[in-house]
Amino acid sequence: MNALLSYLDFFSIAVQRTAIQAASNCCRNISPDHFPMVQGVWPIIRNCLGYSDQRLVEFACSCVIRVIDSYHRASVQNLEALVDRELITAVNLLLLPSGGSPLITPATFTSLLRSLAISARASSKITMALLGADIVDTVFQILTGVLPSAREEQGQGGSMSGQGLGGGLADMTVMQNLAHRPKDQVEEALSLICELMPPLPKGE
Repeated sequence: MNALLSYLDFFSIAVQRTAIQAASNCCRNISPDHFPMVQGVWPIIRNCLGYSDQRLVEFACSCVIRVIDSYHRASVQNLEALVDRELITAVNLLLLPSGGSPLITPATFTSLLRSLAISARASSKITMALLGADIVDTVFQILTGVLPSAREEQGQGGSMSGQGLGGGLADMTVMQNLAHRPKDQVEEALSLICELMPPLPKGE
């Protein structure tokens, strides 16, 4: 993997795509024994999440998703070393891009949400990193279609017809957003919220 990715930026976009695709294939069911290899190229993979070429970003996302799938049960310690605030921030920018529409496909969008939920379920340390990286604001916009800042500006109780959303948000706007959002994305966003919540107290 180091040989594939070390000089990635020096090659043409076609070669870059091939290299990151090959790295993605290497990340499928990767063993904890190979963690040093993954860790060595992880900053490169993370940086690729911010590139402008869609196929390159898709392959980088695939690397992240497959590594999380491989490590969330087999090696939580390794997972915690990789799913840090820097990675979460990079994923956040893909889920909530400043330019509007996400660069990634809906399927990859859903898989990233699922991977974040899996990571939070595996580790409280990752949960805290997710909260610190403002993932809650991202999920809020995914579900409502409204920026959290817009909610705050409207103030509490601004909607006479609201059914519990508060903050002046029109229920119809939220329902329209949910209607146009793929069902699996809504489910994974809700699953992520559940993993971020503190556990319910257990009865004695």
